[in-house]
Amino acid sequence: MKFQPPKEWPEIKTTDISKMTMEERTITQEEMDILSPPQNDVSPQTAPLAYNPGEYRPAEGEIVPMFAVPFLRGRIPLDMKQVSEDCRDLVAQVKKIEGDNPATNYTTYFNEDIRISMHELPWFKEFSNVIKDSYVAFCSNMFHHPVGHLQRDDIHLFAWINVYNEPHSHATHNHVNSLMSGTYYIKTNDDAQQIKFTSPNICVNANHQAVDRPLQRENYPDFEFDGVEGCDSYARYQPREQEFLLWPSYIQHEVPAVDPSHQQEGDLGYERISLSFNLKHRLPIDNNQTGDNLSYDFLEENVNA
Repeated sequence: MKFQPPKEWPEIKTTDISKMTMEERTITQEEMDILSPPQNDVSPQTAPLAYNPGEYRPAEGEIVPMFAVPFLRGRIPLDMKQVSEDCRDLVAQVKKIEGDNPATNYTTYFNEDIRISMHELPWFKEFSNVIKDSYVAFCSNMFHHPVGHLQRDDIHLFAWINVYNEPHSHATHNHVNSLMSGTYYIKTNDDAQQIKFTSPNICVNANHQAVDRPLQRENYPDFEFDGVEGCDSYARYQPREQEFLLWPSYIQHEVPAVDPSHQQEGDLGYERISLSFNLKHRLPIDNNQTGDNLSYDFLEENVNA
């Protein structure tokens, strides 16, 4: 619609308002209708905005994902049948103590004696050697930590077994007092519970108006991402037997409850076995022999003794 000016514009008074009477200050209805047409009236005096697609000229460029968090995905070939049997045996000992409590009866994490008995199993020694070596390589290559002063026995490895059945899950959490954490998958299948990671940069999604949606990434088999292109909120990994993931311990993660659509009523055959672990080591220090030396052991004395 073209802009059509009125045949006659109303006279605009330019008198100093301070010298006008109250009657002169009052705008007429005719003037009001022209200056502010009624909302339900399509005024022919309203000029449309210019529309010229040729004026739209965004610069050429590319999206550069920034601040990635390094994970390690690896594989340790062990005798899965023997490892599975040993894991079931140890968790069965836990169940005798914990009973039907699904929060604690699936893992050796809370029972120190049962947990460390795993250390004497032949396959665990092999697992320990490989995972410690992998950890040292990761810290050296990714974090540029000095490692020449280390031996395997200098690496702290805290590991525990998990045997998930239908009622088991693990709420969102991270791991304290460690540098890297991970999970090695012993028994799993396509319907097994995924592990879900929360982006440490999730607050940046406040800028997005789009709703998170599942995304696939090229060269990321068995991973699904929730978010928008260039900005992920969550990542989910479908566990594969003999594989492990290693990630910085501050990353929030969870194991959601088993999908009911994948289970039959009364089905007791579901099983997901994994071995989770935390790793850390001491870094060498320098510039430490300054001032007068003092032992701080008195700070840990029992003051109530």
